[in-house]
Amino acid sequence: MTSRGLLRGSLRMMARAVSHAIDWSCRNGRTLGVGCAVIAAGALAACSGGDSGVKVTPATATATATATVAATAQEKSPPSIPTPKVTPGPDPGRQPFRNLDDFLKEYDYPKDANFARIKIPAISVDARVASRTVGGDGIMPDPAGPADVVWYDLSGWPGLGGRPGEGGNAVFSGHVDYDYLIPYAGVPYRGQGVFSKISALSSGDLVEIEYGGKTLRYQVVSRKQYHVGGGTDWAAVWSSKVSKDTITLYTCGGPFDTITKEYSDRVVVRAERVG
Repeated sequence: MTSRGLLRGSLRMMARAVSHAIDWSCRNGRTLGVGCAVIAAGALAACSGGDSGVKVTPATATATATATVAATAQEKSPPSIPTPKVTPGPDPGRQPFRNLDDFLKEYDYPKDANFARIKIPAISVDARVASRTVGGDGIMPDPAGPADVVWYDLSGWPGLGGRPGEGGNAVFSGHVDYDYLIPYAGVPYRGQGVFSKISALSSGDLVEIEYGGKTLRYQVVSRKQYHVGGGTDWAAVWSSKVSKDTITLYTCGGPFDTITKEYSDRVVVRAERVG
């Protein structure tokens, strides 16, 4: 997120806004520790239950790292910090689901989870993917529940993200866990999320994205854990300037603070196209 002179100042202000937005999003939906999703392709992250808990999220998108975007940043004020959404509580008359398979058998995926499908054999992930557009406010919407994954359309943020298979950096997020009412199903859930085990991925593990009638194969090249407190160049994490067609997976990690309802870190997995 470096630039020169006034551009540097503008980008820093934007990064702070994103950082706050991500923190809030992680706090918003967790009771025990709601899973984070990842807008993993850039620095936009989506935490389960609210926005991306990654300071990389909305704010990160602001740090575009391109001259065009930087110039725009001077002309426009930084994105405003998102206003917390009202969080519906669990139905006291029903016990929460505690297993993704049980939940999916009864309620399936949300109807809009038709953008793609993601498979990660090493951690038994086979999930449908929805698309979420990151608008001018930089807010990265969360997945609809614990089972679906989200791909972030960052086309409004030059220099960040990309579509699968098009040579950029496609960012995906999913909840690590979830303790919340699932809005589209109207039932509570308390348990692991679709990305609960991505911290176990290692170099060489396969990730498949079924998109546009094709199966795109990627191999993990890195897994990193970033502290939410700051110091991370999220613009670089989400940057579309990559040497190979890339995907980035993101979720929450590290200790969970039961008082602030936040995870301390974000787990980011990068994979490159092999077929």
